[in-house]
Amino acid sequence: MKRLIVVFASISIIGFFSYQFKNTLAMMLFKQAITAQVTRDLVLDYADGFHVISCGSGTPLPDLSMAGGCTAVIAAGQLFLFDAGEGSAETLGVLGLRPSRIDAIFMTHFHSDHIAGLGSMALQRNLGNNIKTSLPLYGALGVEEVAEGFNLAFAQDHAYRIEHHPSLNAPLEALQLEARAFDLPPNGKFPEIYAAKGVSIRAIAVPHGPVRPALAYSVEYQGMKVVISGDTQISRNLVLAATGADLLVHEGLQAEMVGVIEQIALADGQTALATIMHDIPSYHATPVEAAQVAAEAGVKSLAFTHMIPPLPVGLLEGPFLSGVNEAYGGTVFVLRDGHMISLSVDKAPIRTKLL
Repeated sequence: MKRLIVVFASISIIGFFSYQFKNTLAMMLFKQAITAQVTRDLVLDYADGFHVISCGSGTPLPDLSMAGGCTAVIAAGQLFLFDAGEGSAETLGVLGLRPSRIDAIFMTHFHSDHIAGLGSMALQRNLGNNIKTSLPLYGALGVEEVAEGFNLAFAQDHAYRIEHHPSLNAPLEALQLEARAFDLPPNGKFPEIYAAKGVSIRAIAVPHGPVRPALAYSVEYQGMKVVISGDTQISRNLVLAATGADLLVHEGLQAEMVGVIEQIALADGQTALATIMHDIPSYHATPVEAAQVAAEAGVKSLAFTHMIPPLPVGLLEGPFLSGVNEAYGGTVFVLRDGHMISLSVDKAPIRTKLL
C-alpha cells in the first residue's frame, strides 16, 4: 500500500513539474515567435533590390490560403501596394511587410475584392509606427469616392482609437485614406503618376467588361520593368505597355474549370452562382491569353495571380496552365500568398517562399 502511495505521489509530482515546464516552454516559444514577428522588416532586409511579393492572390471564391487581391513591390527602400483585398493587411503583417512602411497604394479598379482591405490597411499603417500623415491612395477618377467611403465607415473606430491612446497624439488624418486621382489615360499613353528615388510608376488603361476605370501599372527601377495587369481582358494596349518587361504579373481565369463550377451550381439550384460563373469569362483573360500577351510583348517572365478558380493544391496548377507553355517560352510562376520574385539586371528572376 505504501509503495502504491509513493508511486502515485511520484506521478503527481512529475505531472506537476511537467505541466509547469510545458507552460514555461510555451511562453519561451511564444516570446521567440513574437520577437521574430514584431522585429521582422522585409523592406529593410530587401531595401537595395527590386522585389514583387504576393500579399493576396485570391478571388471572391473561397480559399482560406489566399487573401483578396494585393501585390506588393519593394524598390529603392519603398513599399508600394497594388490593390488591397480583404485580409491583405493581415497577410502583410505575417510576411514582415509592415503596413507602416507603405508609401502608396495604387488601385487597378474598384471591384469589392480589390478594395475590401483598405480600411484595415490604413488603420494598421498608423498603429505600426504612429504615422502622422494619411495613406496615399492612387487611382483613376472615382477613387475619391472610395477613400471617402472608407473614411466615413471607419470614422467611429478612428475616434475610439484616438481616445484610447491619447499619448500617441495621432491626428485623425493619420488613420485615413487620401485620394490622389488622375484621368484614365487613353490607349497608347502611359503617363507617369509617381516618381521618387529612381522609381517610376505609370498607369495603363485596360478593358474589364462593364468596369470603368480599369488599370494596369508598370513599375520601372534601375533599368528593369514590372507590369501588373489588374483584372483585364487581353488588349493591344497592355501588350504595348508591357513590351520588354522583365516580369508581367497577370490574372488568369481557366474557363473549363470555371465551367465545372457553373454546371455543379446549376444542378444544385444555385442559379446566381451559376450565372456569375457563366458571365465572368467574358471580362477576364485566360492563362493562355495572358501567355500570348507575354509572348507578343517579349516579357522575360510571367507570373499568375488572382487565379480563377482558386488552386488549393498544387496538383491543380497543371490543368490551370494547360496550353501556357505552348504559347509562351519564358519562365512561368504561379503566385501564392507569401511568394516573392526578386529581379536583377543580369540574373533570372528568383522566387522565394516567405511563408
